[in-house]
Amino acid sequence: MGALVMFNIHHISHLFAKKGNRELAKSGFSLLLEQLPVLFVVNASDALCSQQDIANHLQKDKAGIQRSIQTLVRDGYLRITVDSTDRRKNLIQLTPAGKMVVEKVIETAQGLDKLVTDRLEPQEVETLTRLLKKVALILEA
Repeated sequence: MGALVMFNIHHISHLFAKKGNRELAKSGFSLLLEQLPVLFVVNASDALCSQQDIANHLQKDKAGIQRSIQTLVRDGYLRITVDSTDRRKNLIQLTPAGKMVVEKVIETAQGLDKLVTDRLEPQEVETLTRLLKKVALILEA
């Protein structure tokens, strides 16, 4: 299995997630890396997002997104408000704690990135980045 690209990429992804979760815990955040895409989508949006908007953007099922949102609301990172024009629609926004955690997560990600890239030659980093983008394009096709 060690020679299969798919398993190697999965293994590296798992190691990054594990290390990232440890770093977040050390920083005192009750947050897992798996929840970050929801925070980043909400943070990047110019307008308030609905749960469906987030699910569509992340290409995940609405039920899974709803569970993540509920946890992030419970932990104080997100706030849910009812849409004034469509009362069936929930709108999601970051709380001040959510904004702070997004900034901290970016710092943590940059630190993990630096940990790896400092031990690689610049040409290796460029090659790795190029190859990962190429693999992504192949899989998205």
